[in-house]
Amino acid sequence: MPARVTKRLTGYPCAHRQWKDDGHCRWVHGYDRIVEITWQGGRDHRGWVVDFGGLADLKRSLAHQFDHTFLVAPDDPALADFQHLAEQDVLDLRVMDPTMEGMAEWVATEAARWTAVHAPQAEVVQVACWENEKNCAQWIH
Repeated sequence: MPARVTKRLTGYPCAHRQWKDDGHCRWVHGYDRIVEITWQGGRDHRGWVVDFGGLADLKRSLAHQFDHTFLVAPDDPALADFQHLAEQDVLDLRVMDPTMEGMAEWVATEAARWTAVHAPQAEVVQVACWENEKNCAQWIH
C-alpha cells in the first residue's frame, strides 16, 4: 500500500510583480515564500517514501530560483528594464511566471526531476507554495 509524505521547505525570500494586476500587486514587492512538496509511493529498504536527508540537490535548485531573486514574467513590458538592472548587479533576475501558481508548477517540475533520480518508487502528487501565512497556490497531480 502506498504511503504519502510531505516536506516543508522555508527560506525563499524573493520579489516579484504581477504586471497584469490593476491593483497594488503590479508594483514590485516580495515575500518569504514557503514550499511544501508531497510525494506518494512505495517505501524503500529503510521504510521511507523519500529520504528527506537527501534533498540537497532539490534544495539547491529551489534556492537558486527563489532565494533573494526577482521573478518577472516573460511578457512583462518592463522586462528589458529589469534585465538592465540585472546586468548592473542590482537584482538577481529569474524570468518565469511570477504568480504563486507559476511557482507551484515550477517547483512540481523540479521536484519530479529530482524524484525520478533519487526516489523512483515515488511520485510528486502535490506542491503547495505559500507567499505568506494567508495565501497559497497548489499544484496537484
